[in-house]
Amino acid sequence: MTILRDDHRDGPTLLYCVGATKAGTSWLYRYLHDHPDCAVPAVKEAHYWDTFAPDALAKQTTMFRVRLRELRDMKDDAAEEGKGWKVKNLDRRINEMKALIATLEGDRAGDAVYRAWLMDGREAKLTADMTPNYATLPDEMLQRMINLTPDAKVIFLIRDPLDRLWSHIRMQARRQRQDHEVYEKKANNILYRMLNRNQERHILKRGDYPGIIRKLRRVVPADRLRVQFAEDLFTTHGVAEVCDFLGIAPVAAEVKTPVHEGPEVVMLDKLRPRALGLLNEHYEWVARNIGPLPQRWQDNRARG
Repeated sequence: MTILRDDHRDGPTLLYCVGATKAGTSWLYRYLHDHPDCAVPAVKEAHYWDTFAPDALAKQTTMFRVRLRELRDMKDDAAEEGKGWKVKNLDRRINEMKALIATLEGDRAGDAVYRAWLMDGREAKLTADMTPNYATLPDEMLQRMINLTPDAKVIFLIRDPLDRLWSHIRMQARRQRQDHEVYEKKANNILYRMLNRNQERHILKRGDYPGIIRKLRRVVPADRLRVQFAEDLFTTHGVAEVCDFLGIAPVAAEVKTPVHEGPEVVMLDKLRPRALGLLNEHYEWVARNIGPLPQRWQDNRARG
C-alpha cells in the first residue's frame, strides 16, 4: 500500500531516473512533466553528479550554453509571432537552464545549491533528475546522490538488450554522420566495429544490466529502487505500478509511443546472431534476477 505525503514542508520526493540509455527515459520524463502531482525541471538531464571532474564540467556547461542560445532564439521567434504562451514557457526553460549552469559552476560543497535548484519552490509530490549517465557512476557517488534527501528514489529502465543496443547505435550514427555518409550503412558499420574490432564499447557499457543493477542494489535501499521493463512502461498496468512506487496518482498518458526513437534502420542479418550472442548473458541474468522476460525480449532472443 502506498502512503501519499499529505504536506510538502520538506519538499517533494526526489526521483533519480538513471537510465538505461535509449530505454524510455524521455517518455517517462514527458509523462512526469505533464503529471499534475509532479513539478520536474524544464531540463531533463541535469548532469550534476557526473560533472565534478573539470573536463566533464567544461564539456557539459558548453553544451548547456549552446542550448541556452537556441532557447533564446526560439523565444525571439515566438515573440515576433505574438505567441505569448510560448514566450512564457521559454522564459521558464531559459531561467532554469541559467540557474542550472550557475549551480554546476558554483560551490558544490554539501550539494545544497543543487538541492535548492531541484526542489525549492516546487509545490508537488515529486520532482526528478533524469540523467541516464548516472548509471555509470561509482558506488560512492551514487551513495552521495541517495543521501541528498531521506526519501530519494531510483528507477532504472531496462529495454530488450538488442533493441536498446541498436537504438543507441542509430543515435550515434545520426550524431556522427557526415553529409556524404549513408545513415543505414554507418549504423551497421558501428555495430561491425563493435563486434570485430572491440570498438564503440561505451555503447555496451550503458546497457550493462547485470553490472548496473548489482551496483544499484548495493547502494539503494530495496524499497527505494525500481527496475522497470520499458516494454511494460507503455501499458496502463505498467504506468500504474510506476506511479504507485512514486506515490503519485496514475493518470492517462498523453504520449503513446517512445520519444526520440529516430528513423528505422535495418540491422544486417549477418550481424544479428553475433550481436545477440554478445548480449545473451544479459537476457539470462535478467530472467534469473528480475523476472519473466517480456514477449519482445523472448521474440528477439528466439530469432538468434
